[in-house]
Amino acid sequence: MFPACASKLDQAPVYGIGLDLCACLASARLSFSAPPRPHVETKNGTTGTEYKRAGISLSLTHPRSFHRHSSRRSTNMWTKLAAAVPLLALPAQAYFILSQPILVTTREDPIVFPGTISQHVHTVAGSSNFNMTEDYASATAGSCTTAPVSIDKSSYWSPQLYYYDPSDATYEMVPVSYMNAYYLPRYTSDTNTTLAAPPQGLRMISGNPYRRTFNASSPWDQAITFVCLDFTGADHTGDASWDERNDFFTHNCPSGMRAQVNFPNCWDGVNLDSADHQSHMAWPTGGVNGGGKCPDTHPVHIVMVFYEFIYEVQNFPFNSDGPTWVWANGNDLGYGMHGDYLMGWEMPNGTNVLQEAIDQCNQDSGVGGDLEDCPPFVPYLQDGSSCRMENLQVDEDVGSGHKIARLPGDNPLWTGNSTTKPSWGNYTDAGIGLTDFKSVVPAGYTDVGCIAEGTDGRALAGASFSSSNMTRAACVGFCEAAGFPLAGIEYGRECYCDTAMRNGATNTTLLADTECGMACAGNSNENCGGSSTLELFNNPALYPSDALPAGWHAYGCVTEATSKRALSGYTFSSSSMNQTLCIATCAAKGYTYAGAEYADECYCGNSFNAGSVAAADADCDMACAGDKLHTCGGSDRLTTWVFSNSTATASASASASASASTGSSTATIARRSRHAARAH
Repeated sequence: MFPACASKLDQAPVYGIGLDLCACLASARLSFSAPPRPHVETKNGTTGTEYKRAGISLSLTHPRSFHRHSSRRSTNMWTKLAAAVPLLALPAQAYFILSQPILVTTREDPIVFPGTISQHVHTVAGSSNFNMTEDYASATAGSCTTAPVSIDKSSYWSPQLYYYDPSDATYEMVPVSYMNAYYLPRYTSDTNTTLAAPPQGLRMISGNPYRRTFNASSPWDQAITFVCLDFTGADHTGDASWDERNDFFTHNCPSGMRAQVNFPNCWDGVNLDSADHQSHMAWPTGGVNGGGKCPDTHPVHIVMVFYEFIYEVQNFPFNSDGPTWVWANGNDLGYGMHGDYLMGWEMPNGTNVLQEAIDQCNQDSGVGGDLEDCPPFVPYLQDGSSCRMENLQVDEDVGSGHKIARLPGDNPLWTGNSTTKPSWGNYTDAGIGLTDFKSVVPAGYTDVGCIAEGTDGRALAGASFSSSNMTRAACVGFCEAAGFPLAGIEYGRECYCDTAMRNGATNTTLLADTECGMACAGNSNENCGGSSTLELFNNPALYPSDALPAGWHAYGCVTEATSKRALSGYTFSSSSMNQTLCIATCAAKGYTYAGAEYADECYCGNSFNAGSVAAADADCDMACAGDKLHTCGGSDRLTTWVFSNSTATASASASASASASTGSSTATIARRSRHAARAH
């Protein structure tokens, strides 16, 4: 009857969940001791999470989000569930879901293959300092983490899943949309209420990549499970082929497949690791559900670590004959799933924040993914989606987004009844190096940092393009080829170039790097700006020199006059406007001042009319209509030039000081050097 109760949970509105579910659970009370672990088919586009307390296993929902403000829906659901079933006597501690994106996919494993290339490819989340020799010190030294709590520099990894195409015997990486790392206070009434956070630097593995059989009485085998997600609205109630299981499904999963790893939660209290990376840990009497007493040999009951990796299998066809999904080591059975964990929670000022959260937060504060409700976490909440791998990766093709003929490493397809892993025989990793997989920006450009878009237009408006293959190098190379010193990338795929910052944009105030945290569309190993934020690059050598007609010099940016044009002797406009065209025209007409405005307008005169005063250079931010490398004024702002040998006099009080000048170069430069106190 318990699955039927679960379906009520799925069907009920969030705020109307209590009565129906409570009545159903009350009628199913006999199944509380050792129920199956049903999968609740959600119909709202969210993915399932597990709640296992007092021997009960439910599957509820939480949002597909990497942000700390996950959704009040999941919190409300859990809160209503706790209130609806008081007969379960749930313990007080909260559990925590750290939902996060993937950091890197590479053939590295610092636990099993320290210091060398690992046997098979792994998918990794957590500390940016993940590397072949990672330990607690190096993990916590990472500059960032994908986790939603900034001090969680732990590393979480599992084998990469591949799609096998029988038509040409090729492989393609099945993307992981995200992973969830749980910290679950699982225990029952025959244990005390003291739960410890994992010790600093704890390393452990759950599962076995070489497993080809299943022992239903072994918690190590039971620790690996799979859930087939279907958010299409189909009802699979009573269909055993959709039940949560320990091996791959015999059909495809319309909304992805969730691979789950339970870790043992009894520690020997001495060793942070062991030769097999498991012996220092043990299961309590409650087994995989985590409840019961810890054995005397492993007396420290820690909070249980639990993983969910959501593989996007729905994007690949299901093979009715032969394997469809294959682990990175060639194993075509789900039994080979496993997880690796390296505890890397920082201790700010000596404070064990995770332990404080375990001790202080309960069902009313910090349940599930709503970490902002748990006070110890609040100062450290973040969006970790901009975090990128700091270190070199194995320089090989892992098949991301395309087919590869072989799985990386010595990993032939492993099918049939053999429990012995096959080998290529003469395989060697010799000659395989390391790389950061980042694009190489053209020489001369430096990364300025992250800036905000213009307040009333594009910050860079000289040239642009967008591409689904965008990288930093592609954008900067494009701008370099067009002769622009400034290059900026935003939204992961848009590139902009210019010779100056325009429309109120500035690089004097840089934003946090996380504001430009979108991965490049063509390279997930580097960031390409953000939402209305640009990663800015600059090459000082490419700024254009102002080769003006003989005798003419830049005079600065000025405002329009009060009641007429600043320069009113002669005017014209042209879609081919550039500085030389404007100056040459004014010179030919016998004028000593020239000014360009609105990108395509030119004005000439022998003096500035009343009210025209100096303006900030940044106000003249429009590129010339016929020359994107130079500036031709702005909105009611003129980029101006003066013929330095003139003895021009100016109208209006502010120009009096200029007319007092003999027109010498010294007087002209003094006026041009800074207009702040000048009025014409």
